[in-house]
Amino acid sequence: MRIALVSKACLVGAYQRKLEELAALPDVDLTVIVPPTWRDERGTLTLEREHVDGYRLLVEPIAFDGNYHLYFFPRLAGRLEALRPDLIHVDEEPYNFATYHVLRIARRLRAKVVFFAWQNLNRRYPFPFGQMERAVLRHADACIAGNRDGAEVWRAKGFRGPIEVIPQFGVDPDIFSPDERVGAVRDLRPAQVFTIGYVGRLVEEKGVDLLIGAVSGLKGDWRLEIVGSGPTRDSLAKLIARLSVRERVTFRPWLPSAQLPAI
Repeated sequence: MRIALVSKACLVGAYQRKLEELAALPDVDLTVIVPPTWRDERGTLTLEREHVDGYRLLVEPIAFDGNYHLYFFPRLAGRLEALRPDLIHVDEEPYNFATYHVLRIARRLRAKVVFFAWQNLNRRYPFPFGQMERAVLRHADACIAGNRDGAEVWRAKGFRGPIEVIPQFGVDPDIFSPDERVGAVRDLRPAQVFTIGYVGRLVEEKGVDLLIGAVSGLKGDWRLEIVGSGPTRDSLAKLIARLSVRERVTFRPWLPSAQLPAI
């Protein structure tokens, strides 16, 4: 089966392990299409090539880089016409233009379409996003939902195709595992410092302020390591000062995914 996977998320190197596993399945010929960059609260993320065995990784420019609802791949039709996939997996919410654009191309090529969605709130979207969502739900062949609540949302909105609940992208325990050498050194220390870590965007919906508030009540010796960047950085620093835990909390800048296991 020829599969084309269209994804802005898969420019992150750690996420590409899933692609290698998918490509290793019998009778799967996988091509993955990603943008060269994506802009968000962290700045400009550039393509990482960390796990690229067994499949083709193609880079296509996008329009409206950083605009979650409006971005799309302008040259995607020509690329997919050359690939002639049996199935197109678009790694994006059904109300975004990128998904609708893939659906239009797929219908012309008579390819099956699978979309992925994290959304677990039953929201109504203004024109034209509500209309694009309805078209995707009416014509897509299958859905992968990130959680059970999300699956229920798409059923309530009228999607009648099969839905599988598969959280993305997970953590690879072969990569994110304790370093035995580091553990041996730590065992020599007379006392251990309990360390809590956060890795991600510093935005309100991530709840980092709740994490800081929770750990501020811990007894004993502890540390909090925050790895990431975003618009709430200054307000989080003020919260840390207000709770008098500044000496226990460390901010680290955003890092490429390949560097995170060492942290």
